[in-house]
Amino acid sequence: MAAIVTTDPRVGRSRGKGIVYAFLAPAVVIYSVFFVFPSLDALYIALFDWSGFNWPNAEFVGAGNFIKAYGDKWVWLSLWNTLYIVVFGGILNFVLVLIFSGMLTNPNIRGRSFFRVTIFLPYVINSVALGLLWIFILNSKFGMLNMLLKAIGLENFASVWLGSRGTALACIVFVVVWSNVGFYLILLVAGIETVPKDLYDAGQVDGASSIQGFRFITIPLIREVLVVAGILWTIGALKEFGVAWMLTRGSPAQSTHTFTTYLMNEAMPYQAEAHMGYASALAIALLIGVVGVSGVLLAVRRKEAIEF
Repeated sequence: MAAIVTTDPRVGRSRGKGIVYAFLAPAVVIYSVFFVFPSLDALYIALFDWSGFNWPNAEFVGAGNFIKAYGDKWVWLSLWNTLYIVVFGGILNFVLVLIFSGMLTNPNIRGRSFFRVTIFLPYVINSVALGLLWIFILNSKFGMLNMLLKAIGLENFASVWLGSRGTALACIVFVVVWSNVGFYLILLVAGIETVPKDLYDAGQVDGASSIQGFRFITIPLIREVLVVAGILWTIGALKEFGVAWMLTRGSPAQSTHTFTTYLMNEAMPYQAEAHMGYASALAIALLIGVVGVSGVLLAVRRKEAIEF
């Protein structure tokens, strides 16, 4: 019997789609189980006044939790603290990253691999462990920082670093940047190493210094990398939890809560009265905010890139 051979291109396309769907199915299932379903469940719980225990006693309040969040001064304060980390932490982070990346891509500097690994190392350590480490460093009585200041004769600069809102927020920003700068350094170094060397040679012929070459050649040509890094930083800073929770847990007087630590503070069952429904409403608000900010930043990224 002769074999039947078809030349219909639709058959090939249908087979191709089947393979694509087969490979996508596990990822879609995992994403749905661990993100979509919990998000929908949180949205449902946000409609109730519930302590997290004894679900039959939950009281349906509709949009009441969202209305309560809008009028909650601690929500707005925690949001301001989060934006403080996003803005000032972002400025400090990318200033350091640009400086380090310019230095560590300079062939005249020795030990570049060692410094890259050293700067990247804090990023691979759990944020809770980093927060615990810095508690001991910043402790006002036996902390290493105050001991060092006293040892070199600068005891007047010793302080209760986590005892006031201003210094505590500054410490949170510093530790968050310190723990993340290595990741963004790797991103920028990877982008810089794709820039053709001929452009730098041409710049040197025209009399450009190394700093001028970095400013007028490197930075414009890695704009796409910078935008991606900015998006990742913004999303990560909006969700910052581990370092802030370990360093202050909102103290003093709940003035240093980030949005996520205040959310956790409302949901934790060790409180006299937990508010799981209200915390779920805050989580949904955070999700909407992160998605919205990500959409805006991705729209900026769609601008025409510089090709080389």
